[in-house]
Amino acid sequence: MPHLRRSALAGLLLAVVPATALSACGFDYPTDRVNTIAGGVNERTGDVDALGIRILATAQGEGRLIGSLSNNLREDASLDSVSSSAGVVTGAFDPIEVAGRGFVNLATDSVVPLTGNFTAGQVVPLDLTFSDGTTLSLDVPVVKPCFQYTQVPTDLPSETASAKGGDSASDASSASTDGATESADEGHDANFGCADEAPSPGGEAH
Repeated sequence: MPHLRRSALAGLLLAVVPATALSACGFDYPTDRVNTIAGGVNERTGDVDALGIRILATAQGEGRLIGSLSNNLREDASLDSVSSSAGVVTGAFDPIEVAGRGFVNLATDSVVPLTGNFTAGQVVPLDLTFSDGTTLSLDVPVVKPCFQYTQVPTDLPSETASAKGGDSASDASSASTDGATESADEGHDANFGCADEAPSPGGEAH
């Protein structure tokens, strides 16, 4: 009889221990968490998610905001302004509407022009303010128009060119042409050079 009681007790312990171990694991497994693979920064704390946000710079101090906006609500929302405490100025743009449960790709659907004190390779603080009053504060990487970014349109609205000091579009074009050689010799930003081949997953070009 004592032998039988010990066997029964051992069986009971085997049944209880796995259940206890499983209950201690919880349900917040890494594979259950949101994981958006992107070259930019993600922020999901607002009603509108900002995903893969980057500044695509075409030259030192000039570029556009890219990435995407995803509306978690049934009601429409809009991105109304982009500001920064780091000398980055947003050019004129109409509020970017994001339909309820909708999605907007800033690289193809809308243009948010930016000018200011930034260049490729930097990280710039930006505040994105939406129609519901929510502001998302992001540290946004600045990328250059190489490899996967070559297909993104980089022409900025004429208002942005005027804001940078040009008297007219023709004056800006003329100044750009006349100063091309001088820029290459004196003002060229080496950060905008593109490698011959895209970097490998390990971070080095082959």
